[in-house]
Amino acid sequence: MQLETLRFGLLEIEDNKVIKFPQGLPGFEQHHAFVLLHPDPELPISYLQSVDDGYISFVVMDPILVLPSYEFELSDAVKQELELTGPEEVSILAIVTIKDEIRNATINLKAPLVTNTKLRIAKQVILHDYPYVTKHPLFATSPSSAADRG
Repeated sequence: MQLETLRFGLLEIEDNKVIKFPQGLPGFEQHHAFVLLHPDPELPISYLQSVDDGYISFVVMDPILVLPSYEFELSDAVKQELELTGPEEVSILAIVTIKDEIRNATINLKAPLVTNTKLRIAKQVILHDYPYVTKHPLFATSPSSAADRG
């Protein structure tokens, strides 16, 4: 299928690359089909592009690259909903927010995107019982850079 996107222009998307979010994403509940795009293999970021709307995309990345100790246990309800049978079927990504300058970018560790890579179904899971935050700094802050923002 073809999709006209704001960020990438006209794309040819293979049906077997589409990831279904049956419930959509919080704030974007009407968007159920996405594709993961990796425009620059040198960078650790990807784009979760809506197939329903070419103007909707999210910058995403592996949260382990930001916080190597990042881990959590999925509830049985989420495992059942995503039809997960083993850890080898799971992919975890987190949404990155860049508002003004890249140095101030944050990553949402509180609500990762969990995907069953075999069935290509996904869900944004809110981690209520974990200390993660929605705006974890993407880059470590040095004392000099913190003083610069003063």
